[in-house]
Amino acid sequence: MRKLMWAAVPIAAAMVSSAPAYADDEQPCSGPTVAALAQWAGITGKLASWREDNGLIAATACKAMPDAPGTTIAIVAFDTHHVGKNSDDGKLDQVVALVEGDKVVAAHRSVIEEDAATQVGYFHVDTARYQLAPDVRAFGTVFDSAARGPSCPYAVTENELTLWVREGSDLRPVFGTNLDGWISIDEDSCGSGMEGSRSESAHMTVAIEKTASHGFADLALTAHIARSRMTDAKDADLGTRTVRRIFKYDGKSYGIDMFRTFWYPHEGKWKNMPR
Repeated sequence: MRKLMWAAVPIAAAMVSSAPAYADDEQPCSGPTVAALAQWAGITGKLASWREDNGLIAATACKAMPDAPGTTIAIVAFDTHHVGKNSDDGKLDQVVALVEGDKVVAAHRSVIEEDAATQVGYFHVDTARYQLAPDVRAFGTVFDSAARGPSCPYAVTENELTLWVREGSDLRPVFGTNLDGWISIDEDSCGSGMEGSRSESAHMTVAIEKTASHGFADLALTAHIARSRMTDAKDADLGTRTVRRIFKYDGKSYGIDMFRTFWYPHEGKWKNMPR
């Protein structure tokens, strides 16, 4: 699971050079957009891909804001601590921003702590209609770790979604969850490849409820779960189910948990299982 350390933002000028477009998945960022985020965060250095010698850019994603095509949602991970793409641990600066005319108008900076279980892979910008209030529409960023994880896991999570709202020149995270998960049903099973082993996998979706708390709409998180058994080196379908959980805004947050267990069979039994 990724660990975040929220940090204050230094106000500093940065010398940046023109750079090509950066592309992760189908959401490329332009060179000027990446340069704008670096300048806002006071980051200097070679604004080139991590895959190039001494490049600072570990991952990026950019997408136009719905109903406001002049505003770009951008997320960039900068390797300011010289972690290197082959390192198993270190720290990278993450900047999430709204950019207009190559100028940052609102942003948030944090630190991604990498270890054997968490390594920067890819970002994705989610612009689904998260209408939390009549005048508040959130947007999402999704983090996909490149870490392979433990060799014998009992549980795995993937694709961390964070919902953000704008408050003036700041962006604030208000909700966080993993979107995909897997759990071994058998305590003595090592991973999912053993003959006869049973497991459940879930994909989670977020919906806006008609009810509200503290001025923001309640959120429904639904886990769509498939159960399977390894038979003859293939996953045999054992059926599906859904589990739904409602999250209420407390005035500051809906809660951020990137390892959701509410859909696990016998949740209490599995809560402290190693992962």
